Amino acid sequence: MTPPTHDPKRFLTGDEADARLVEIDKCQQLAGHFPSAEALARARRILIGEMTLDEARAEILAKYSE
Repeated sequence: MTPPTHDPKRFLTGDEADARLVEIDKCQQLAGHFPSAEALARARRILIGEMTLDEARAEILAKYSE
């Protein structure tokens, strides 16, 4: 069986995104970082295709430039 190829334009399903977020959160914790629920929700929106990276950056910039 041939392994699936990586398609950078393929978004994850909700369940796939949730599984990846558990991994992301744990890796961040092991590195001494504790992402907020807001940051994880933003990451989820990127993973499922509801938000682009540029939109996420703009959201973060707007939040911290106030």
